[in-house]
Amino acid sequence: MLVLDERILADGTHARTHVTVLGDRVRIRDDDGTSGELSVAALDKVMTRYGRELEREIPLDGEALDLPGGYRLRRFRYHAIVDTEGRDYLVWERPGGEPLAAVGAMVTAALRYLVLRIQGEHSQESET
Repeated sequence: MLVLDERILADGTHARTHVTVLGDRVRIRDDDGTSGELSVAALDKVMTRYGRELEREIPLDGEALDLPGGYRLRRFRYHAIVDTEGRDYLVWERPGGEPLAAVGAMVTAALRYLVLRIQGEHSQESET
């Protein structure tokens, strides 16, 4: 299991979003009860869309989750020169490609959106 994002909600409580591997899929689970499965290909699309190549001098450290197909998702804190404080990033390590990095909160929001959208589609199907 890997924590994707930690945030403070409007009521002051803390919430986390986690990812775990379930066979050839990943489960996105949020402390608010949101939960769903996505394919590794969907995760690859999101990281490819939002990620940028990681600068070579930045060491790949931090917690990591190995995924089917030779992929790895890593979370680490980095303090870029332009930031006043460090931020959490997700790094997508892919076979045959350069690692891609993106701000963790942005990627997590996109993954949560996909999970909620799939849940909405499933609930509409069961209503008909």
